[in-house]
Amino acid sequence: MSAQELIQLMKQVEEKGIGWDTVEEQIKVSHQVLNLYTNSGPVPVTITSKLKKLLEDPPE
Repeated sequence: MSAQELIQLMKQVEEKGIGWDTVEEQIKVSHQVLNLYTNSGPVPVTITSKLKKLLEDPPE
C-alpha cells in the first residue's frame, strides 16, 4: 500500500476521535512508526488491514 493511503487512514482515525494510544494498542504499531511510513512507504498490508478493521469497528 502507498504512503498516501496510510495518510488517509490516519486522517480517518483522527476524524473519528480515536486516540493514538488506543490505535497503538490495537494494531501493535507505534504512532512514530506510522509517521515514518507516511514519509517513506511502502506500507505493509498488515498495518493497513488492522487500521481499516479498527476504523470499521472502533473501540468504545
